[in-house]
Formats: sequence, C-alpha cells, structure tokens
Amino acid sequence: MKQERQENRSKIHGDGNERIRVLVVDDEEIQVQSICRGLFLYGYDCKGVTDSREAHRLLIDEGGEAFDILVTDLTMPGKSGYELIEQVHGVTPRFPIVVITGLTPTPEVNHLKKIGITILQKPFCPDMLDRVLRNLLE
Repeated sequence: MKQERQENRSKIHGDGNERIRVLVVDDEEIQVQSICRGLFLYGYDCKGVTDSREAHRLLIDEGGEAFDILVTDLTMPGKSGYELIEQVHGVTPRFPIVVITGLTPTPEVNHLKKIGITILQKPFCPDMLDRVLRNLLE
C-alpha cells in the first residue's frame, strides 16, 4: 500500500511520465464528457462510460488495473452507482472512489460517508474535483 501511495504521488506531482487514470461513470453523456474534458486539462487520463455495467466490467471483471480512481454518479438506470461502489469496495476495499451526486443526504449517501467514500455535490467545477482527487490520492 505504501508503494501505491508513492506511485500516486509521483503521478500527481509529475515526477514521472505516468498520469492518474480515472474512470468516470455517469448515465448522462454530457456529464461524462464535461468531467473528462476538465480532468484532461488538469493532467489526468480519463475514460468515461455511461453504463455502470460497463464500469463493473472494467473495474472488476478485468481486474481494475487500468485505473487509479473511480468517479461515479449514484443514480443511474440498471445497476446504480451505489451497487457499483459496493461491488468494487467488496473486491478492493481501499480502491479510491469519489461519488458525484445531486442528491441530498440519503441513507445511501450517509452510509458511503461512514465507510470513507468521498462525496462531491453537483454542480462542481473541475478545480474542485482536481483538489478532491489529489487529496484522496495523497
């Protein structure tokens, strides 16, 4: 785990050629594009998907090694972001996750906060997301 943190610090501070790899999940394509565009401008590599089942495949079925952090909405058709988080957390409890949501505190949101998941309320600016990601990975 210590080595992972060191690697993440190197990626964040530009000590190496690698960038932080972020998977963004939201059922609204415009949200995914906007977030990925903002993250790209801040130096992240970003992949966006609009289907939480696709995110599940990328993170769990394929081992999740292609990503350093998950940024996901909660309310989505099919498999919700909450279900995705539970599954990722069940397989890799320390995998960094940021929830982006417009929901006011709900039992699900409160539970996620209790288990250490970072919650970012919509709307937010790219600078705020960048700060949250940097704090989470350091």
